[in-house]
Amino acid sequence: MPKTSTRYLKYDEIVHFLRECERDYPDLVELESIGKSYEGRDIWACVLTQKRTGKHQEKPAIYVDGNHHAGEVTGSAVCLYTIEYLLENYTTDPEVKELLDTRVFYIVPRVSPDGAELYLTTPYMLRSSVRPYPDEDLGDGLVPEDIDGNGLILQMRWEDPLGQWKVSEKDPRVMVRRKPGDSGGKYYRMVTEGIFRGWDGVEIKQAKPKYGLDLNRNYPGSWRAANQQTGPGPFPLSEPETRAVADFFRNHPNIAFAFSHHTYGGDLLRPRTAGPDSDMNPQDLAMLKSIGRRGEQITGYKCVSIFESFTMDPRRPSTGSFLDFTYDVRGIMAMAIELWDLDGRSGIPKRGLRQRINLSEDEKEEDDIKILKYVDKELAGEGWHPWTEFDHPQLGKVELGGLDPKFLRQNPPPKLLTEECHKVTLFTLVLAGTTPRLVAENANCRPLGGGDYEFTCALKNAGYLPTCSSQQALAVHAVSPLKLKVFPESGVSLVSGKEYEELSHLPGWSGGPFGQERKIRLVFRTEGDKRGKLATVRIESERAGTLELTVSTREDS
Repeated sequence: MPKTSTRYLKYDEIVHFLRECERDYPDLVELESIGKSYEGRDIWACVLTQKRTGKHQEKPAIYVDGNHHAGEVTGSAVCLYTIEYLLENYTTDPEVKELLDTRVFYIVPRVSPDGAELYLTTPYMLRSSVRPYPDEDLGDGLVPEDIDGNGLILQMRWEDPLGQWKVSEKDPRVMVRRKPGDSGGKYYRMVTEGIFRGWDGVEIKQAKPKYGLDLNRNYPGSWRAANQQTGPGPFPLSEPETRAVADFFRNHPNIAFAFSHHTYGGDLLRPRTAGPDSDMNPQDLAMLKSIGRRGEQITGYKCVSIFESFTMDPRRPSTGSFLDFTYDVRGIMAMAIELWDLDGRSGIPKRGLRQRINLSEDEKEEDDIKILKYVDKELAGEGWHPWTEFDHPQLGKVELGGLDPKFLRQNPPPKLLTEECHKVTLFTLVLAGTTPRLVAENANCRPLGGGDYEFTCALKNAGYLPTCSSQQALAVHAVSPLKLKVFPESGVSLVSGKEYEELSHLPGWSGGPFGQERKIRLVFRTEGDKRGKLATVRIESERAGTLELTVSTREDS
């Protein structure tokens, strides 16, 4: 099997890898197309579980995805590495074996295959989908373009006495804002490398983006229209990609945890998006914080609330996200991760979004210098492109340069990709292990005399999360009760207990010492001197798996 974490794979390469996995590990892998993208590409889910230990639909599941956003291709790489890691370590790692024997991983490496393909095969950058949005008319102004043909769209500067930028006195590679009172020096205009549509020789303005959709604002759950946030689409699930994901969740009610991969910043993100921690169920919040602390230990990334750390204006939060859908609407425990922390690696202190936005010009200069020092020392300068003269067809002499926006800013250089993938995969295993799981212990069938038999067992939840996975699921009626179903054999009747009964959910070991188990007691009556199998007892949980027990006159149930 080829290594997936040494470079960023294009769509056909991902499909080839997934098909190789299905071919080489038929007992562990099954592929499912969950829908089609805007341009008609299959959106693939890799279903990973040991098929010999049960159907995947009857096991607790973790859902993992990447590339809701086209350029965040590290997310796809982590998904593929996770698949590779699980398969290669199944026979040698007891933790991996136990997880694949008892749980199922649903991994969707690339939610936005069209956008990622454009990102990986052209110089262009975009948010999510290639569907033009909000309209076809982009207006006049600067259009990003690789004008020198080097495969990158960098920064573009040119001298202008009224320019807003100047060269840093501390590092000539760095551009800093012109300060009040600055005069008599050399100043620049600075924009993204590109061409001006409808150029009149005077006005410098930005054209509207061609690809304005944001799939991570297109989900139901506090969805907000385009007059309140950027890129939500015309209505929730208007896009085929988000519709495919939502349908997958509807068709797989066994999903108990969801984990979505993004870039960049080095953060573990937890719900909620639309409100503060005080609005959350306190039990859910405590569990997510505890899981987050484990994630911090493994990844080195800080776990934070999206609303409280990533919202500039609490009155206008960015909503309609995957986490709004999974946690608020479906009641599924969920987290996201912002992979790759260039600032952290450069020694820049961790800051919240509001702090980042409100940095002083001096602080921004110091941060830029630290990044360049990191690039010099750790990457031998890879990712920095010196300012180089170019004859622009509209502006005349300009200079092009700056940091690689794709594989330094937004994603790690390929040489650092494996390191990023590995630590996040280890955390994914922890998340899978938190899922609830029904187990039956001390099953026993004993004769009572007169052809009657008593069957007892202890029904327990062997997972960290409750069998409903969250209290939010109960609040929004997103999960059914546990179901006890009894199927007596011919000539056998049930005289104590019910053939169908709904049971309340069991807490996991995240809770207190009480209520984590329940005794099942059934009494069967046989005709004559019947021996052998008396009944099948089936206990079903949407999110904690299904148990099927055989009741027989021998103690082998």
